[in-house]
Amino acid sequence: MDSDKAGAAREASAPAFTYPDRIALSRGAERYLEQLGVDLLTGEVEAYQLPPSLLQFFTFAYEQGKASRQNEVDNLNREADRLYAEMCRRTPPPQRDPRSFADLSRIRGDHERAERHEQRMSSISESLGFSRPEPNTKDHTA
Repeated sequence: MDSDKAGAAREASAPAFTYPDRIALSRGAERYLEQLGVDLLTGEVEAYQLPPSLLQFFTFAYEQGKASRQNEVDNLNREADRLYAEMCRRTPPPQRDPRSFADLSRIRGDHERAERHEQRMSSISESLGFSRPEPNTKDHTA
């Protein structure tokens, strides 16, 4: 009786098929499966169209491929989160005021300083050979 149980256990653990070292398919089957794989990836064929045996093979291959890259995906997601947090933490650089120092001095009510600054800038520009636009003489008292 014990030998019957041991024999049944051995049969249950034995593989259902024996495979050669390298499994070979006919040229037609190779071409068909290769094209089917391409069509699955491009969306020409959907997984629901596969017979159960090929769907099982496709699902197993997909899951194995996904699992083999999961560590890399997790690392890249962590890095993306870190960079996003770093970007959100930084304050944006202040916007440069397009008005000149002389214009700002006039707005502050210091017209003499504005005149001195414009004269100084004109003399520097002339000594360097640059042409300087006329100073803005609008009254900025508002």
